[in-house]
Amino acid sequence: MDAMTEKPRYRELDRAELDAEQRRIFDDIGRPRAGQVPAPFHIYVESPELAETAQAVGAFCRYRTGLPPRLSETVILVTAAHWNAPYEFGVHAGEARRAGVPEAEIEAIAAGRRPDFSDPDAALVHDFAAAFYREREVPDALFDAACARFGRRTVIELTGLMGYYSMLAIALRIFRVPPPA
Repeated sequence: MDAMTEKPRYRELDRAELDAEQRRIFDDIGRPRAGQVPAPFHIYVESPELAETAQAVGAFCRYRTGLPPRLSETVILVTAAHWNAPYEFGVHAGEARRAGVPEAEIEAIAAGRRPDFSDPDAALVHDFAAAFYREREVPDALFDAACARFGRRTVIELTGLMGYYSMLAIALRIFRVPPPA
């Protein structure tokens, strides 16, 4: 690789360097996280409107869809693995553990393998996301199974979850954010 492809692009922002609008959004993002602002928002806050909008979409996708946390975290891990986003995968591997996703499933997803699921719902959301990332399409039988199990509204929310975490993964890759320590 040449030096151009290895040049660091990410840096954590110092709150003191931000303008008033950026500080307001930075503080709003950090407030529910004990002042901690996740790496993607150190990128996005340089575009305050994007940061604020992304934060609102993220809060919905993360906490208010029809999927329980263990299923959302499975989808997020599949997304992070697809985009090879080590920061996102590292953060959400911990979240997945807390949500009850078995370690063997986390490890299989990290290795690019389909886990041996004990939970058919986890298998369904994994297969839905993995099919889309692999084929750029969700086969009718899989789409119909997801709608029958979760309802069309939750499938729409599942799709939004995939899109939101893809957006974050792309930013994390472009700005070369290292995995969490």
